[in-house]
Amino acid sequence: MGRATEFQISPAMISWIAERENTEPKSLAEQLAPKKVDQFLSGLISKSIAEKLAKLADIPFGYLFLSKPPVIDNPKIPDLRQTVGAEPLSKDFTDVLKDIENKVGWYKEFLLENGNDTPLHFVNKFPYSSALSHYEVAQDIAKIIHFSIEKDLPNISREGYYRELSARFEQIGILIFKNGVVGNNNKRKLNVEEFRGFALIDNLAPAIFINNADHPSAQLFTLLHEVAHIWIGQNGVSSWNQDRAVESFCNKVAAEFLMPEVTFLTKWAECDENHTEYVASYFKVSLLAAVVKAVQLDLLPQEAIEKARRQLKAQPQDSSAGGHFYNMFPVKNSRRFTDAVVNQAMSLNLPLREAGKLLNVHADTVVVYSRYKRKKLWNAS
Repeated sequence: MGRATEFQISPAMISWIAERENTEPKSLAEQLAPKKVDQFLSGLISKSIAEKLAKLADIPFGYLFLSKPPVIDNPKIPDLRQTVGAEPLSKDFTDVLKDIENKVGWYKEFLLENGNDTPLHFVNKFPYSSALSHYEVAQDIAKIIHFSIEKDLPNISREGYYRELSARFEQIGILIFKNGVVGNNNKRKLNVEEFRGFALIDNLAPAIFINNADHPSAQLFTLLHEVAHIWIGQNGVSSWNQDRAVESFCNKVAAEFLMPEVTFLTKWAECDENHTEYVASYFKVSLLAAVVKAVQLDLLPQEAIEKARRQLKAQPQDSSAGGHFYNMFPVKNSRRFTDAVVNQAMSLNLPLREAGKLLNVHADTVVVYSRYKRKKLWNAS
């Protein structure tokens, strides 16, 4: 038998790919070529390993043979909500962004093929300017989804608050994805220190991604922050920092929606001590959100925000999977998007393999989920 084909690539390419995978060249060698570590590190690799490296780096096969690593343009990030002092964006983030962009692209084609070409009226409804009122935007969001803090919130549990609001936003046409890993790969957990969420603004299929590794109360605020971006039609990097006008505005919209000023002041005056704990409990938001709102209303000094941030960061994050796989399946993939893909597949308008690829699962999982959902609906009727 002939000797297996071997390729020579630059050790610099090996190092570059290892860096993109957040690992060391030697660790990559032990993973892909455990019996030929030294050869691997020198750049002498088999064809199968070369193919694996190209796939890992998400580059064309021919790029492997460049003398220097290619310059890969970072994606034009839409709205990205990051923590204070966030880390540089990793391949995990770019892979998640590409996945959501792919889903949105498919869903837009699906809408157009079915004659749904009417732009959603709330996207860029209030073009941003320095004169725009965050009160007006927050009130319009509540009006569009028919939500009242005074009437609806008492009937919603703290745990179910995010679920209730995300369902209402999906009903009006926003795709909402929430995941703590890349796709369905539990080995690639998303880092909340890197990003909290982002929004893709589109007048037919606006989408929001929420990092499920974050605290539930922070997820709720991020959801409203991203919705605000859709309402004003503005992309940009988002964070807790208040030094960018658009980001500060979207934070104010989120705070006003979740804690309307008039009601906030009323509740603040109802107790003699522990004001922030009291209002946070009433509005079912984080202590940090309540403190930020209080500072904005001159009820607390500015330094109270940093103290609340430290307290939130010290709290243990929920690392649970979040429940039954088939209950979480449409949460990860947006209920609206999941229903569209599954219905198309079960109607034989979309190959099962393609449906599985869109939903980051095997084709047979699509069929099992369809049966699970039918059975669940049957039992509920």
